[in-house]
Amino acid sequence: MLDRGPVTTHRRDWGRIFRRAATAGFAASGVLHLSTFTSFPPEYAAAVALALFVGAFLLLGAMIVRLREAGAAARGRGTVRVVDWRALVALVPEGPQRAAVAVLAYVLLNLGLSLLLADEGAGSVRLLSGHLLLFYLIPLLYFRFVEPRLRAGDGPSEP
Repeated sequence: MLDRGPVTTHRRDWGRIFRRAATAGFAASGVLHLSTFTSFPPEYAAAVALALFVGAFLLLGAMIVRLREAGAAARGRGTVRVVDWRALVALVPEGPQRAAVAVLAYVLLNLGLSLLLADEGAGSVRLLSGHLLLFYLIPLLYFRFVEPRLRAGDGPSEP
């Protein structure tokens, strides 16, 4: 008889998988956004943006499920409870917080300019790809900084 050794209980590290997917999506969104300033055909860029949107919403959905599993702080009583986002933001270090604010400011500026200088084709893909940066940054920050601390039971550092 062939001895295969002890049975391993190898579990996938979904947090790492989601973190890598969010990182790849953020980078791909940045490349797509930069490609809108080149002669890359808008039809292809729109198809890539659609695929990236599907990925972003899957990651955001996974983030919401994992937030509930991790027992994130919530406000409210009864069946209507809202995650206390301030407590979650406190788990992100100051540098990445500032970078996230810069990305948010860029996304809002991109939105304003895209609406002001309405442009068919590349302009609409530029608008979508700019928003994709934010849609991937949120789960990236969550899976990189927030979830590991929530699952370890660590809170924000006290001054």
